[in-house]
Amino acid sequence: MKNPILLSTLISSILFAVAPQNEIKSVRGILGAFDQIEHTKLQIRAGYINLDSSNEINTNAFSIGGHAHFNTKRWQGIKLGTSLYTVQDLGLQNDDPLRINSDFFDANKESFSLLAEAYIDAKWHKSKIKLGRQILDSPHADSDDIRMIPNYFNAYRIRNNNIEDLTLHAGLIEKMAGWENGIDSSKFIDISQVLGLTEDTDGVYFVAGVYEGIENLSLSLWHYYYDEIASIWYAEAGYNYALSETLSLGLGLQYDTSSQSAKELLGEQNSNTFGMSIELSFEELGLSTLLAYNYEDDESGASALSLGGGTLFTSMEDQTLDAMEASGSAWVLGLGYNFEKLGIDNLLFGVAYGVFEAKDSALYETSEIDAVVEYSISDKLSLSIAYASIDDKTQNNNDYNQLRIVSTYNFTSF
Repeated sequence: MKNPILLSTLISSILFAVAPQNEIKSVRGILGAFDQIEHTKLQIRAGYINLDSSNEINTNAFSIGGHAHFNTKRWQGIKLGTSLYTVQDLGLQNDDPLRINSDFFDANKESFSLLAEAYIDAKWHKSKIKLGRQILDSPHADSDDIRMIPNYFNAYRIRNNNIEDLTLHAGLIEKMAGWENGIDSSKFIDISQVLGLTEDTDGVYFVAGVYEGIENLSLSLWHYYYDEIASIWYAEAGYNYALSETLSLGLGLQYDTSSQSAKELLGEQNSNTFGMSIELSFEELGLSTLLAYNYEDDESGASALSLGGGTLFTSMEDQTLDAMEASGSAWVLGLGYNFEKLGIDNLLFGVAYGVFEAKDSALYETSEIDAVVEYSISDKLSLSIAYASIDDKTQNNNDYNQLRIVSTYNFTSF
């Protein structure tokens, strides 16, 4: 961890270090972060997921998989990289295909292998260009690694640091693979198809600036242009301040807005979503608390144009504000604890409670309880257990519980 004082943004929140240091993330954002160790050559992971629903068929799945990464040495500022990803059925699935949870497998609920990364990485002075299949982590396009395989993107992007304390980003996202492309985890699918369109588009263009020239403060501004669909602006400010040697305060503000553009292939887009986050971390106690809030005032709801888990502070293991597709609000209260104070290193626990409610509660009113355990058994072996209980308070009464267990082992050489 880069900053063990910051212990929980919602569930595990800032249990795991994120960059920039003052960036604020949700339960979903932290749990889904793809922690790619630069020199890891091989990772093996095993997973189990169970979904117990009151209105639908219960499903579960077991699998084993992982990825092998290969890259050349950098020559004249250029290196090449690839990674192979595989997810394999352990032969322990239910005989009834309807009872197999599809989140782990391909479109046919079967094992698959994928050339997940294949890129050119070039450095020139203070600029870096990366072209091809790769991992992305940005507000509206991210890896969201909470299943057996994260999201990958076929993208072209450039990052520049010519101006001190300012990082500029620009790029184009054309395709998406992984568990959230909505069609087939095992294939790179055009962004237009991922969004449910039959008409081709260029994909998603983006530009951004992240400024960290003020002590304890991070400012970021992102613009995404979904070709022929919509224009999205996202702004965030994160501030951390040490109130004492053992107590720190974290504050976050965010604003997300979208508007339709060009052919308006997905119809009207007119969202305005506001968010705030307040964290208190008690280093001496190993305890951290957080309160997060989001509000959307447009009748069509918060923008659902996110390629991944989404960016809002209140996004949890399952529920997100954009899922209600109506104006409304969400709030989440979280608590995190580091067992290091009890003599158990690298064991973290978090619990969070959230409420998602439309202005017309008959349309949408749902609460969620999340509990997460993260344990780094060694430098190479780790275990993550996440449980979510969703209570649908509308007439649909679609309650469900989800348990997810994923263990990973990293080889630094082979």
